[in-house]
Amino acid sequence: MQIVERVMARAGWSRQAEPANAPVSLNRQLFRLAWPSLIENLLQTMLGVVDLIFVGKLGADAIAGIGLGTQLMFLLQVLYMGLAVGNTALVARAIGAKDTHEAERIAKQSLVLVALVSLGIGIVGFFFADTIVGMTGAEKDVMAIGGGFLRLMSTFSIVLGVMFIGSGTLRGSGDTRTPMMITGFINVINIVLDYLLIFGNFGFPQLGAVGSAVATTSARAIGAALILYVLFKRGSILKLSWRGGWGLHRDAIARIVNVGGPSAMEQFFMQLGLLVFGLLAVSLGTKDYAAMQIAFNISTFSFLPAFAFGVAALTLVGQSLGAKNPLRAEQSAIQALKSGTLWMVLMGVGFFVWRSFLVGIYTTDPEVIRLGEMCMVFVALAQPFQSISIVLGQSLRGAGDTRSTLTYTFVGVWFVRVAFGYWIGIVLGFGFFGMWFAWIGDFIVRATLVWLRFATGKWKTIKV
Repeated sequence: MQIVERVMARAGWSRQAEPANAPVSLNRQLFRLAWPSLIENLLQTMLGVVDLIFVGKLGADAIAGIGLGTQLMFLLQVLYMGLAVGNTALVARAIGAKDTHEAERIAKQSLVLVALVSLGIGIVGFFFADTIVGMTGAEKDVMAIGGGFLRLMSTFSIVLGVMFIGSGTLRGSGDTRTPMMITGFINVINIVLDYLLIFGNFGFPQLGAVGSAVATTSARAIGAALILYVLFKRGSILKLSWRGGWGLHRDAIARIVNVGGPSAMEQFFMQLGLLVFGLLAVSLGTKDYAAMQIAFNISTFSFLPAFAFGVAALTLVGQSLGAKNPLRAEQSAIQALKSGTLWMVLMGVGFFVWRSFLVGIYTTDPEVIRLGEMCMVFVALAQPFQSISIVLGQSLRGAGDTRSTLTYTFVGVWFVRVAFGYWIGIVLGFGFFGMWFAWIGDFIVRATLVWLRFATGKWKTIKV
């Protein structure tokens, strides 16, 4: 353990993060919180990108199968996302109020809850993975790959849950560097294991597409262990103790659920909507669905700046409101929005200019490339609207205003993306183009609603 501690100290993991009321400019605070989150999100994205690039060598069925399994896994893990939002917002509030004891209590209760949720997800995934995938109506080969992927990822989903809660606890306290460093480390492990297990190199078993699930789960298990080590051994602003606080505390759980519950429902409706939207694409053909998965995979890079500044805004909004400084909270959100939008627009230009090259990295199929290029045009145009919905949405969540974001996500995803997409794409016969027209409409509607809610200022007075 001493060796590990030395390595982590050299990496700078023991530095103390600055609280929201530190005497530094807002821009500097945002940047210090955002750039590690940007790199971490990039590295998290690379886990999926590397998997899909390796799996893409196995053909369109493998791409579609892993994409389907991933979407279904997202649907099962929405409770993690909700708990993480509740945990991060409440930890940030407690840190802003200089109540580290309460921050520790919230963090421990969140870990207890995620362990219980993981048990349920593991049971469902282990016994019903094939049944769940079979309900999608995908082709036989796609279902076989997706079922195997979903079973393994869900059975061992606790490692992902611990990473969600552990990283969220660190971010809520103002430490975004540690999750970044850990994510970078597990990326290296994932790449090596993908190469060894998917293709059976150097005498390892050839597991095919499911090998990507083994690689990612193993890497995340190591990441979860490292995050727990940091939380309990090397905490700076917030250091957890192994003793006490592991029983179920009704008041703490109620607060976590009150903030995180609507966020979990939001993620559930969003992921279910994305799944239904994907199934509409599957009904048009495997190549349409493969192109969509490639476009989504590439477009995750464009979310990174917005998510990074969104994380910074969530943390500073929560800490500022905890410190009774609503003006600082509003300023943090606006500045984060400006920075996130600038970067996303630049990414959109790059997606448009290099769309052919980017799609070609994943596949050599001419039809998949043609469809993927069309998707990338829509992705490029959606960038400013995605920035507004992401950054201001995170700001509202940091204030505990998760019920409004739940409503806006439901309206955008289900009424615009799914219902309107089905009508224009399937009923009216505009096909894949019509579906993607509805896709960009979803973000336009959500951005408008989130902006109007933020402008009212009611989120400043919400009690958590």
